[in-house]
Amino acid sequence: MNVSDTVVLTKLKAGNWESTAGQVANRGLLYADGIFETMIFLRGKIRFSEFHEQRVLEGCEVLSLNQASLSTFDQIASIMAQKWPWLEACRVRWTIYRKSGGKYAPQNDEVEELLQLEPFHPTSKTKEKAYVHPKITLSKSIYSSCKTLNALSYVIANRDRVHQGYDEVLLLDHRGFLSEAGAANLFWQKDGKFYTPSLSNGCINGIGRRVILTYLDSKHIPYEEVEERVASLTNADTVFVSNVTGISYLLQLGDKKLKQSRIDYLEELFAF
Repeated sequence: MNVSDTVVLTKLKAGNWESTAGQVANRGLLYADGIFETMIFLRGKIRFSEFHEQRVLEGCEVLSLNQASLSTFDQIASIMAQKWPWLEACRVRWTIYRKSGGKYAPQNDEVEELLQLEPFHPTSKTKEKAYVHPKITLSKSIYSSCKTLNALSYVIANRDRVHQGYDEVLLLDHRGFLSEAGAANLFWQKDGKFYTPSLSNGCINGIGRRVILTYLDSKHIPYEEVEERVASLTNADTVFVSNVTGISYLLQLGDKKLKQSRIDYLEELFAF
């Protein structure tokens, strides 16, 4: 065993230890030093690839990760199409992390990449019960709009959501303004105008968010990125969350019923 090898210790039921050498000492695991993209591979192509590419480059710039050696989206799609030609649709997680070396101060900015595939399931059109998490809050930082590997706030928020029997959890920023949902951005509509929390509220600049705002811009449909509180949702004509998988309407927030009006032209943006 080389000194640079990592030993993973697994405690057995009998109280003995088993060691396995493996290259798991990467900075993504040890320091959450990286970003990831969740993408939909559909009929030989990565859907919304231009928005994913934009976000990857933004994340690499903020974290000072070297972009020169990154795979391109065309390369990823080509490899997947060749290796798994029978795939009609799947969910792809592309993890990009800084190469090993150093502790808090990295020794280089080169990157390593990891692709993970799993079956794709379209999002539910409605989510019956949502609530605002009473403890976990978000705040703006230089990387808060990026999809970094530090996802503990979302892990705990969704863990609590499941244990309490809700279908969705909403997160506020540290000032009490609406930020986002557990794994999606938040939108609502009132009197024909759309609203979504500002990036200054600590939310991720999601792919679904980019798709929707780009479409609203192209059609000159009014919208505003805002700093608003929960009362804005209970007074809205419709409330929904969105990510790369599509749109889900919220029917109830806490003990309050929400109005619901489906928006077909936005749903069609995510149609298969």
